[in-house]
Amino acid sequence: MTDLLNRTVTDGIRLKSVNANRRATTVHVGYGISSKDLTAKPVPLGIRRTPPACHLLVAYILGLDPEQAHLAVAKSQYGLYLDSDRQKMLVHWDYTRYPENDYPSAHVQVNGDCEHFDTLTEQARSAGRISPMRPLRDFHFPVGGRRFRPALEDVIEFLVVEGLAEKRDGFDVAVAEHRASWEERQLRAAVRRFLEIALAQLREDRQIQL
Repeated sequence: MTDLLNRTVTDGIRLKSVNANRRATTVHVGYGISSKDLTAKPVPLGIRRTPPACHLLVAYILGLDPEQAHLAVAKSQYGLYLDSDRQKMLVHWDYTRYPENDYPSAHVQVNGDCEHFDTLTEQARSAGRISPMRPLRDFHFPVGGRRFRPALEDVIEFLVVEGLAEKRDGFDVAVAEHRASWEERQLRAAVRRFLEIALAQLREDRQIQL
């Protein structure tokens, strides 16, 4: 992740990983964290020695998968902020493997105003489906679920394509390389989880005995 950030939209930052327990079964990853403070700080976005226009929170919590064999992402957070104190949130993408509420495990929240959305939520409040009235930023829009959730590569691509962050030359190569690695890891995890389905598809496609 450090390599991806510094090859695309940041300058010399370093993400750290910290074991949260002695058995090393829970690992926190983020910018500015330590064994005494596991709260990740937003990364300043910029490739020059000038004040950043905005900041990107990149934080992960890793834990053992259900088979207790591989480290997997238990929680991830990507958030775009105007400030380094996380007070002026613009948008954030969240993922929780085991959510403790009814919200989608992978979702995006946008801090903004929309007259039409306000009308829709007022109708829902009047009908008794939601209470009290909630602003747009409090709604959780699903994005792909556990397996196909947005990755850091997608967030960086969004920032660059929409002109919100200055890019390094060759940023697209870095994004493509890291995305290919991410997709391979996801594919391997999916095959492990659905081995019989994977074998059946290989038999059908290749007409071989497995």
